[in-house]
Amino acid sequence: MEYSGVELEDVIKIGKLYSVHYFEYGKDFRFNGEQHDFWEFVYVDKGEVTATAGERDIVLQQGNVIFHKPNEWHNIRANGKIAPNVAIVSFECNSKEMAFFEGKVLKVGQEQKILISKIISEFTNSFFTALGDIYTAKPERKAEQVIGAEQMIKQHLSEFLLLFLRQNTIATQHRTFTVNNSNSILNIMENYMLDHITGNVTIENLMKYSGLNRMGVNRIFKQNYGVSPIQYFIKLKIELAKKYLREDNYNISQVSEILGYSSVHYFSLQFKKTTGMSPTEYSTSIKAMSPLDSASQEFLTPAKI
Repeated sequence: MEYSGVELEDVIKIGKLYSVHYFEYGKDFRFNGEQHDFWEFVYVDKGEVTATAGERDIVLQQGNVIFHKPNEWHNIRANGKIAPNVAIVSFECNSKEMAFFEGKVLKVGQEQKILISKIISEFTNSFFTALGDIYTAKPERKAEQVIGAEQMIKQHLSEFLLLFLRQNTIATQHRTFTVNNSNSILNIMENYMLDHITGNVTIENLMKYSGLNRMGVNRIFKQNYGVSPIQYFIKLKIELAKKYLREDNYNISQVSEILGYSSVHYFSLQFKKTTGMSPTEYSTSIKAMSPLDSASQEFLTPAKI
């Protein structure tokens, strides 16, 4: 028998990567706007923003993603009340199927949210460029990358886009049943954490609430987020603390109390361990950029869960 191979087709083919960013904006952030000859998507991980796409102003809530086609003028601004977290990825893709995304605002599912997180993770494995660096003209490669990191970015980004293209097909509904079932359990545990964000959560709580044993609870968080459930819960608490500090409605002592910490000292230690800076340093770094300053800054390429 003589074998003949089949060349696999790429429906979505990613070319150049221009930027991967994760921004923690202050509540008064404004960006003047830009346009460029490549695609960009803006995903709201926390809070709410208003995005301009051409002549349209669109309110994006948590979990929304908007796609800007090449040469479309666009900007973004916070609403003056909520300090948002936003992930922005810009890339080259000339595949005809990208026409589907023109002018689209879509809801990101759990599987796609994980893919965004993986894109960001692999970007840090590949490049020196900081995720919050708005003056990046071109990502700077690391001399020693994690093997295959750049290829993984292409794969995760392609899968992220393909899931939108396939999400309404019956075949995909069957194919992703197991994944979605697992993600539903993960969502249940995440919601439990959020409901108890001002207190404490234990593995035993999660076991009881999800119906999984200890190994199952640990495994689902390790597989999806690379950390233990308790580490993930701490991350959620610190993310909320950062939001409060950016909104400037509470001082550090009040934030510590709201989130159920036994002392400001312990809160500060956990904050620094998680973010690399103290609450005071973080608050100062955010306030150092006034709304006027941020409005005058431009993403040289536009842009983190």
